[in-house]
Amino acid sequence: MTHETVAPQVLEEPKTAEKTGNNDNIWMRGLFMLILIVLFGVAEFLLGLAAVIQFFWMLIGKEKNEMISDFGKDLAAWLAKVAEFQTGVTEDKPFPFTRRAQ
Repeated sequence: MTHETVAPQVLEEPKTAEKTGNNDNIWMRGLFMLILIVLFGVAEFLLGLAAVIQFFWMLIGKEKNEMISDFGKDLAAWLAKVAEFQTGVTEDKPFPFTRRAQ
């Protein structure tokens, strides 16, 4: 029976603007965050509008509109990417600041 030793894992302290010297990047990130707050609000309005239109479409036509469903799916994915950027989960900026296909 052999005993293998496992090296302890070293946890690194998170890097902050003071430690990395990227204070300008923090301000740019803040600017992107402000812009995305406004765009998020516009997207919420569009989501509500699409939901109302889809409701009446289904009420009258007895089936869902696939184009509205696809729009809702894409919008939901974009809203999730914005939320991840806003909360610091990722540094990847969502569309329109990066290409759509990510």
